[in-house]
Amino acid sequence: MTDATSNDLTQGLKPIARKRVSEEVARRIQEVIASRNLKAGDRLPTEREISESLSVGRSAVREGLGYLAALDIIEVRQGAGSFVKEPQKLALMDRDNLGSEERRTRLRQATEARCVLDCAIVEAATRCAAPELIPALQACLEAAETEPERSKRAHAIDLSFEQCIGDHCGNPYMTALQREAHRYFRSTWESVGLMPRPAAERSDQHWHIFEAIKSGDAEEARRRMEEHFRLQALARD
Repeated sequence: MTDATSNDLTQGLKPIARKRVSEEVARRIQEVIASRNLKAGDRLPTEREISESLSVGRSAVREGLGYLAALDIIEVRQGAGSFVKEPQKLALMDRDNLGSEERRTRLRQATEARCVLDCAIVEAATRCAAPELIPALQACLEAAETEPERSKRAHAIDLSFEQCIGDHCGNPYMTALQREAHRYFRSTWESVGLMPRPAAERSDQHWHIFEAIKSGDAEEARRRMEEHFRLQALARD
């Protein structure tokens, strides 16, 4: 192999990113919030206590707390400490750790109700073609692309895309019903404790729905939304 060929190959290699200690600190704190079922307003251990428990420097702990504060997961109060702002949920790998069968049944029922409403709403919104809908949806999706950590920040379900469609569907009764359905869905989902699908996967499906809405194809928009729910059910089961 010539030196020129060797240089060409090495130029194709990209540096391997090293995970910063502060990011791992933030992840560990999220896990504690989730595993201890801490609520909004609960106080976290001090920087010194976290530093000693994780065997890392105070600066890494401070940076990790700052990262979580920037994502609105915790609130750092000067002189008072750090407090939970957004409760967290663990990814439950074992179905035996999930909520009761009754709760899982309620989640399936809440999902079915969401599917009926969100699919009807995306079709109605596409037919309505409100001029504000496309730029509003595009802004919502671009925010998820440019701020991926924020869209998945709290191990929480994100319904902003569907709600944006509902706000522009042209039918205030459907919008009100959607908000109630989402409220019940979120409450039931939290009682079971499931982790939502990866933000990138969810965003990719949302872009497909957006393209159908943008093209004015109401039937395709509905089909894409139905597919979105089908994949959601597969991921959950």
